[in-house]
Amino acid sequence: MDIKELRKGIEGFVGEMDEEYYLNGSGQKEDLNLSAIYEKYSYLFSEDLLHEISTAREEASGEEDRSLRFFQAFVTEALLDSRVSDLNDQFETAESKASIEIDGEKIAYRMSAVTLSNEENREKRKEIDRKRLEVVKELNPILEKKIAKLHKTARSLGYENYMALYRSLKGIDFINLEKIMKNLLSRSEGIYVEKMNEFLQENLGITLEEAEKHDISLLFRAKEFDIYFPKEKLIDTFKATLKGMGIDLDAQKNIHLDYEERPSKSPRAFVAPIKVPEKIMLNLLPHGGYGDYDTLLHEGGHAEHFASVDPHLPEEFKYLGDISVSESYAFLFQYLTTDPRWVARYTEMEDMKKYLDFVYLIKLFFLRRYAAKLIYEIKLHQSIVDDSMGQLYKKTLESALKFRHPEEHYLVDVDDGFYVSQYLRAWIFEAQLRAALMEKFGEKWFENPKAGPYVMENLYKHGQKYNVEELAVMLGYQGLDAEPLIEEIEDHFE
Repeated sequence: MDIKELRKGIEGFVGEMDEEYYLNGSGQKEDLNLSAIYEKYSYLFSEDLLHEISTAREEASGEEDRSLRFFQAFVTEALLDSRVSDLNDQFETAESKASIEIDGEKIAYRMSAVTLSNEENREKRKEIDRKRLEVVKELNPILEKKIAKLHKTARSLGYENYMALYRSLKGIDFINLEKIMKNLLSRSEGIYVEKMNEFLQENLGITLEEAEKHDISLLFRAKEFDIYFPKEKLIDTFKATLKGMGIDLDAQKNIHLDYEERPSKSPRAFVAPIKVPEKIMLNLLPHGGYGDYDTLLHEGGHAEHFASVDPHLPEEFKYLGDISVSESYAFLFQYLTTDPRWVARYTEMEDMKKYLDFVYLIKLFFLRRYAAKLIYEIKLHQSIVDDSMGQLYKKTLESALKFRHPEEHYLVDVDDGFYVSQYLRAWIFEAQLRAALMEKFGEKWFENPKAGPYVMENLYKHGQKYNVEELAVMLGYQGLDAEPLIEEIEDHFE
């Protein structure tokens, strides 16, 4: 095992994968060809290499052990991914090529999500949703094969199941995290039911009990607030926000914004850190309204993090490690839209009570949704996967969110590698990080030109070398603590 060659291989593999995903997701390349990349870097996913790394860890300590642990997690995950790369190609290509017909017009399946979220006629919205579900039904068999293969591979590597593998790789106690999130579900249920009912009845004329998943797409589109979040000011507002905290986006030549409209472009915004920190692609498809600002700030947080990583860091700390770290930085930017001081500074909104109730409700909704997803995925990844899991998915999500869910989403709503847990830990740490920044720079920390350089120098530059638990300790906390997050929700709706 040559460490230099391993690092070079990791950078090449991750960069080419991200570039392929970027070209496909941005609508510049219809076919996704991950298999060729896996073939090129096949030496990274061998069980022999995994054994070598595991053996080396037995005598390692300190920084060396941290690097080897990251390598071990990477090679294991890459090995898993390589076993299903053909199925990933099939799925992404099929999704990219799929379309539905609405009023005689053919619309790309990916773009139909935007159409759905903007359709005010409920019957027509149901029809669009029904046609989208037909596409999902065609995609599910591919995903069933993929999950089954991942589960089989986990067992072949000596783990009891897929969850046990990721518990070992990530060092995350999923059962304890589930316990924490069940506490959040219990404490926030009264607030959630009351406020969701209010917003649904006032905006869509239906109760929470009557609502379906497609109704929530329209509700959270929040058209009434569009006037305060014009599409034309999106990029300028983002740049001004960064400028306020001492970050000049125009001077950051390593961040590339791609907001060009293309027919097969995914409506899902994302960042592709093709080469950290030299080439960071931020892909988005603006369609107007609050969601654009929320999304760009989130992805912008990712971009700023990756673009500010110390270029001299070893590759494992640039590309590998705890994904919760970058998600925390993304949430830090995103939740500026829930800060009345930011809203007053960057919009012309005068009476913002309804808006703030709305954005806090969205935050609570996603916390509850991801809590439910974790509960579901813990069961999914310890079971034999077939379409009977649809009922479990439906029951679990409906228990937390109280509106009807389609069984068909039981696999398309699942990200690989318990990514849901990374989001949940990021939400917890972000609340702690924001409190620390407010204590250091004041309530308007985002208008303090010292704040940006501070997070760059003290946090961003480390890449993902440290996990969120370690970063919390570095900020003066004893570790991750969900109480500030729960109290924030409770305090707002008092």
